[in-house]
Amino acid sequence: MPITLSSKAFRRTGLAGATLALSIVVAACGANFGAQTTKPYQAAEGTNADSGPIAVRNMLVLADEDGKGELHAGIVNKGDEDDTLVGIASAPSTEPDGQDPAGGPATVTFGNVKPVELKSNQLVTLPPAEGQPITVTGGKPGDIINVVLTFGKAGPITTAIPVLTLDHYSPSPRPDAESEG
Repeated sequence: MPITLSSKAFRRTGLAGATLALSIVVAACGANFGAQTTKPYQAAEGTNADSGPIAVRNMLVLADEDGKGELHAGIVNKGDEDDTLVGIASAPSTEPDGQDPAGGPATVTFGNVKPVELKSNQLVTLPPAEGQPITVTGGKPGDIINVVLTFGKAGPITTAIPVLTLDHYSPSPRPDAESEG
């Protein structure tokens, strides 16, 4: 005996089938191996790097055309024990494409590097709110600098960071910018 459906039941069945087909098509669009949701995304312009419980976020240099600037970053100790940032230094290139030294600065030096206490589950920003900023000499806007950060307990982090113009990033208005408007 054949199954007969009323027009109302037929429409409901058709609508349910169309909804199912559409949901499969929409889900398939974002589920392949190249889907955007499977790729890491870094919204900041600086570099992010990790070593054990230490997370460095948005590390970059803001410099003038003469190659004088400051290091900026946020460092979070996600561990249960305090740690210390004990050093920041220039590192040789590890990039096979020759970004540094062919495309980057020949010599980069870091000044005012003092131990920075990294308390458990707290954020530390560079430059610090109190104290001298970490100066960078030799990196001009557009360069990529290879650096190594050493810690008291966590392993070292070696990474490449961008050098941006001084006016590229400003967490608060510059005093001279207020008088221009």
